[in-house]
Amino acid sequence: MEDAHQCRVAVYGAGAIGCLLAARLAQAGCDVTMVARGQTLAALRQQGVGLTADGVTRHYPVRATDDPRQVRGADYLILAVKQQALDDIAAHLAPMLAPQGAVVPAVNGIPWWYLPTLDSPLEDTPLQSVDGRGLLSRALPLERVLGSVVYIAANAAAPGIAAQNARNNLILGEPDGSISARAVRLAGLLHASGLQCEVTPSIHQAVWTKAMGNATFNPLSVLANATMQAMVQDPHLGKLARAMLGEYLALGQALGLALPVTVEQRMQAAASAGAAKTSMLQDSLQGKPLEIDALMGAMIEIAAKLNLDMPYANMVWGLIRHRNLSAGSA
Repeated sequence: MEDAHQCRVAVYGAGAIGCLLAARLAQAGCDVTMVARGQTLAALRQQGVGLTADGVTRHYPVRATDDPRQVRGADYLILAVKQQALDDIAAHLAPMLAPQGAVVPAVNGIPWWYLPTLDSPLEDTPLQSVDGRGLLSRALPLERVLGSVVYIAANAAAPGIAAQNARNNLILGEPDGSISARAVRLAGLLHASGLQCEVTPSIHQAVWTKAMGNATFNPLSVLANATMQAMVQDPHLGKLARAMLGEYLALGQALGLALPVTVEQRMQAAASAGAAKTSMLQDSLQGKPLEIDALMGAMIEIAAKLNLDMPYANMVWGLIRHRNLSAGSA
């Protein structure tokens, strides 16, 4: 499509989600540049970005660099890195954008733009667990942010190649609740590539609904070495997960969110992931640092600021934080 060929996309990060989104947008005809490093950078330069779906691997041409200063004029800059990595790259982000370009943080947990754009009792209170030094909020004006929620099950099959599993849904939304042309355009491109993508006027609710699951199932999966299916089906893990989800649901309501989800609906959504491993469990098995602050620490911090007791979540937070410290990752 003509619109796609006029669209310049930069993807910062070349893990499973970054490669999958880059491949889908290149498939749709976008001009895609990826920021990567090491073996992944070499693979992208040699064969393009790969996507394995339905047992077939296809490669799509992209530009690849390890220097973000070489990327300019992006209509969309998709951030596909862990939240703890954002501070290190914050200064590079704004110069990568076109004058009207948008940053699309494809990150888990509570993002840095969340509270400053939410009408809540906390107003724009900064979260130490997410943007403690204020680097992101200073580097990127909030009007540049296009919120996103990623419900995509994928894993890195090899450097520069993502394998897509069952889930393939993405939600986009403006933090001010408007239905913007830039959100509709990106949703159309992603839909044309085969992903399910919707634009919502309620991105804060969508982020919180996903974050509830992140803050529950990611730490539990590491502590119990369990897949999504195992956590849902095991009566003890299932009981604990329900208790935590209930606490996060109450926390969201205390922030003023009208959440269109119940604990059982969230459990059913988790069950739909089947035997998938959470991103945190995958990182744990590979000896990588765990993304505990953005996925769970932010929730604990918000609850403390609201003086809301969350005994089950706090117990799991203490366990996963101690495990992370013991592993030398925090």
